[in-house]
Amino acid sequence: MLNPADNALLTQVGAATPGGQVMRRYWLPFLLSGELPAPDAPPARIRLLGEDLVTFRDSTSKVALVANSCPHRGASLFFGRNEESGLRCVYHGWKFDTEGACVDMPNEPAESNFKHKIRLTAYPCVERNGVVWTYMGPQSPPPALPSLEWNMVPPAQAHVTKRVQRNNWFQGLEGGIDSSHVNFIHALLSTGASPGRTAQGGFGYMANDKHPRFETLDTEAGTLVTARRNAEADSYYWRVNHYLLPFYTLFPPSGKDPAASGHAWVPIDDDSTIVFHWTYHPVRPLADAELTAMHNGVGGQDGFHPSEGAMLPATSVPFGAFYPRQNADNDYLQSREAQRTERFSSVAGGWAQDAGVQESMGTVCPRPNEHLGTSDLGIISARRVFLKAVLAFRDRREEPPAVNDPDAWFVRPAGAVLPRDAEWVPAMRESLLARAGTPFAVA
Repeated sequence: MLNPADNALLTQVGAATPGGQVMRRYWLPFLLSGELPAPDAPPARIRLLGEDLVTFRDSTSKVALVANSCPHRGASLFFGRNEESGLRCVYHGWKFDTEGACVDMPNEPAESNFKHKIRLTAYPCVERNGVVWTYMGPQSPPPALPSLEWNMVPPAQAHVTKRVQRNNWFQGLEGGIDSSHVNFIHALLSTGASPGRTAQGGFGYMANDKHPRFETLDTEAGTLVTARRNAEADSYYWRVNHYLLPFYTLFPPSGKDPAASGHAWVPIDDDSTIVFHWTYHPVRPLADAELTAMHNGVGGQDGFHPSEGAMLPATSVPFGAFYPRQNADNDYLQSREAQRTERFSSVAGGWAQDAGVQESMGTVCPRPNEHLGTSDLGIISARRVFLKAVLAFRDRREEPPAVNDPDAWFVRPAGAVLPRDAEWVPAMRESLLARAGTPFAVA
């Protein structure tokens, strides 16, 4: 459990909060490139870390992220004209480029130099492999983008989706590193495995052993969360997840030549999160069967990617195209009959099952009321890592871990079957490091 003060440090992301100031030292993914389909396309509302913003792609195809309010009289730039390499406020015509400079002030005298004194808050953006990132911190120039392997492989080798979840970012993240919940909420009654996953190999060990033993190990940019399950009589199955600062979770694949997946739990504000989910293969393009499952689900259920058609009709609110049809207002389209006969949860679909329980905890989980067990060791470790970074920044102004070391994120999750007398750290060290052109270590 956490006391109320520590819970606030863990969950609050506003600009004046210690956690929000730490979060702003890291690059944030916030947009899929296709959301701004062409130069001079209409701008879109964005909300990140509690700030209301507007994004647009200018005439040269450069993406910008700027304050929502025009510095003249406060009108929303969402209604602006995106034209000739700038966004023009429709109220009085003031125009701003992607760097926030005022480049035209047509309602002022031609000889006036007033426009040179006005700047709009603008955050630098970088586009890489179909994802747009922004840096909201003070470092100039910004640090390099983190070398997350899923965002560095060729586009054909990765699939990325996003959705809005209506709860605080950290309770979603906690689910992303919680290996024990997969035995329950995602299980089919017939096999104990999740839909689309045979109860063989690593998934079989997980289905057969519902009592994992946990260990953790801090890394340069986060912590490893390891779950040990019984394999054969002389071996254990080790499943190693990553928590990477500030909000990434990576979980290992299993089976023959698999792809791996993970999440970025990006705070919209204290009460809502944009959830990126990626699946990638480091060596080959994703197969048609893999893409079909991600686009359409398996057996009538989504996996951890929202399928096509999973979202409500788009609106103009921030991330308005990414609100799921399965939501708290309709009890996530639960089926009590399916819960009785088919699956452990009444809710269908991996992401919806997670979202349902995480949103049911409240927009900000009251952690002082919880009772943690040994299976929550990874969650305890992730909280400790983030709080340590926040307190070091708040009390001593120490830069958060690995901010200037992009290679600290060039890691992989892994699974392995090891002899019972083997130590997992030396045995799995190499398989937890990303190496271009090499497949995942799996069990």
